[in-house]
Amino acid sequence: MFVTSVPNWPVVLIIGVFILLNFVFKYCCIKCNSNVCLVGKTAVVTGGSLGIGQEIVLSLLSRGCRVIVADKIITESVKNSIIQKTKSSNFVLEYVDFASFKSVRNFVEKLKKTEEKVDLLINNVGIGRCDDKPTVDGLNLVMQINYYSPFLLTHLLIDLLKKSEEPKILFTSSMFSFFPYTCIENVTDDNIIISNNMTTYFASKFFTAVASDIFAKKLRKDNIKCNSYHPGAVKTNIFNQARKYMNINIFDVLVMCFVEIVVFFAGQTPRDASQTAVNIVVSEEYKNITGEFVGAFLPSYKPQGSDNEVLCSKIWNASEKLVKLQPNEKL
Repeated sequence: MFVTSVPNWPVVLIIGVFILLNFVFKYCCIKCNSNVCLVGKTAVVTGGSLGIGQEIVLSLLSRGCRVIVADKIITESVKNSIIQKTKSSNFVLEYVDFASFKSVRNFVEKLKKTEEKVDLLINNVGIGRCDDKPTVDGLNLVMQINYYSPFLLTHLLIDLLKKSEEPKILFTSSMFSFFPYTCIENVTDDNIIISNNMTTYFASKFFTAVASDIFAKKLRKDNIKCNSYHPGAVKTNIFNQARKYMNINIFDVLVMCFVEIVVFFAGQTPRDASQTAVNIVVSEEYKNITGEFVGAFLPSYKPQGSDNEVLCSKIWNASEKLVKLQPNEKL
């Protein structure tokens, strides 16, 4: 008597999905084939000391761009690594603690004294998870670093961007921006209330995509292009660090396991993931593009809810209040 083995179809399906994701993320991603030179241009790259941010810095430097690296991790090791990889010293390392609005404002005040213009602003800084302690400004740490501080920084740098002939702003979002509602409890014109769990990161990246769209609309009159993008699944330390602060509950454990499995089977290197960002700010293809959410692979769709005008207006209004924008700083 022979026993016919029956395939475990759920397992086969899951394996097939990961093989497909691996193929898409590694072979269908946007690559930067542009030969455009950036000599004479100045870029500000936040979170540029490690991961995708550093790879963006390296690519811009290799094109002759002057780069201001804004990060909390400012060491001789970072400096030497960048010089060794590019043979260029055309960059400045500036300490900025994105968990502090005062630090962001101090950074901008310094730039206004040292820079004639800013051509490119790449808001790349981000963390995955942290402890529950609020920032010095009384806000959720993940939200402040990933969203509120870049929101404030962009407002404060508008005057320097206006002095550029082809100013561009780019926000690093995430494919997880498509799943924000797991932790958003309430959004009003005065406040944004979220649950502090593993999906806070998801929400912060959703708000990033929303703000980028509104910046694009408000800055059309100034000819400032603004877009956001997601780099796909990337093998960086962001979620390894997040594991240290994970709450011991079934929800957080399941989310972390899902994220790590996706990254393990389908993750790109930071170098490959950075190419989408570089392509958007460099290539002629995106010269006149604004208000887009560009995926690491095509087609690109905006996160669900980012077209909800009422919700987006509340997010913008609450963000203005939470970062304490002055009347003259509002767009």
